[in-house]
Amino acid sequence: MTEQGSRRTALATGYGLATVALPIAALPAGSSTRDVVTVVVAVVAAAAFAAVFVGWAATGRNGWVGAALVAVASLLYSVTPAGASTAIIALLVGAGTGLVAGPRPWPDPRALRVAGTIAGVAVLGTAWALRGYGSSAVFLAAALGAAAVVLIRGLGERSDLPESADRPEPTRRGRVLVGVAVAGAVGLVAWTGGNDPQLSWFGPVVSHGPRDRPEVAITFDDGPNESATLEVTRILDDHGVKGTFFLVGRAVAARPAVARQVVADGHLVGNHSYHHDYWRWLDPRYPELGATQAVIGRDVGVCPRFFRPPHGQRTPLMNLQLARRGMVAVTWDVSAADWVTNDPDLVARRILARVRPGSIILLHDSIDGHVDADRRVVIEALPRILDGLERKGLQPVRLDRLIGGPAYLPDSDC
Repeated sequence: MTEQGSRRTALATGYGLATVALPIAALPAGSSTRDVVTVVVAVVAAAAFAAVFVGWAATGRNGWVGAALVAVASLLYSVTPAGASTAIIALLVGAGTGLVAGPRPWPDPRALRVAGTIAGVAVLGTAWALRGYGSSAVFLAAALGAAAVVLIRGLGERSDLPESADRPEPTRRGRVLVGVAVAGAVGLVAWTGGNDPQLSWFGPVVSHGPRDRPEVAITFDDGPNESATLEVTRILDDHGVKGTFFLVGRAVAARPAVARQVVADGHLVGNHSYHHDYWRWLDPRYPELGATQAVIGRDVGVCPRFFRPPHGQRTPLMNLQLARRGMVAVTWDVSAADWVTNDPDLVARRILARVRPGSIILLHDSIDGHVDADRRVVIEALPRILDGLERKGLQPVRLDRLIGGPAYLPDSDC
């Protein structure tokens, strides 16, 4: 076998194993068949991108860029659940793999195979063993992959060769590929920080309460709904429970009497934007916040302190607007995705399987502020959830009780 062929064999069997299989770190305990298929696709995508970048963009100068890309991918895997994003992040892993490998002469392909294989087995074994221990443990496993990148890059350097032999000049196509990879990494970090309901990269956000008290908060988004909202409050009252309702401004304007009744029954209301769409959160002024405060203050008679961003999407500038008003961003740590299923048993099972002390539970008494949305799935699931929480010894309370602080701001602030 030629030196070039030996080098590529070493890359495929050693270093490639240590890095392109990093998506396995995103596989949760008790994974479904869909999760496994997603991760397999991600590994294949990483391998394909590695082949592209090692052939077109890898140079000695780009090796450390590749190491940084793998490190960023490791971070993203530690905070991102298995899903479509797993395969997208895998493209960073593949790009980083190819850039670190580089078209350079290796000192000993056999030694590289051994070192890479050991590193790969260590990464995958650690990731598999720690799957059930939270994101910090997964990050530890994934970070071993980034360490393996740096280690194997060091093994690949040859001090007995002139610099020009180890560092070929980048081509225009290679520079474009590297630029796209770096821009993609920046974009993925920004998107993840803005869309993950539990990350505080862009400013403070509350996703759960204290873990040392047997209390949880049940919250409802997107109302008021002309039929479902008051049925939900009736079920809560029958169980001696008070909930928290994040209201959409245009729905309040359409059904103010329903919103007033929620408050009259002793439940808490919060701000959930005016239109509840998919793009206004990017407006740096974020006028949705003030518009909803105004309509709730006018039609309901209270000024919410708590704000839940639609879909959990936030920007640093949105957080700045909240701080100026003395408001608190609140998301959740338990969701049943009740907007994509009509099975109340499934909704209840998901909630009860994931809830723990301090959890903020997300449910929907409407959808996107549509006052006539059919929410029978939540109405039927709610009694089962409440009964299950009681069996677990968890007491549902209002959000202000769970996380502390006043429920509302002074009326003058609206």
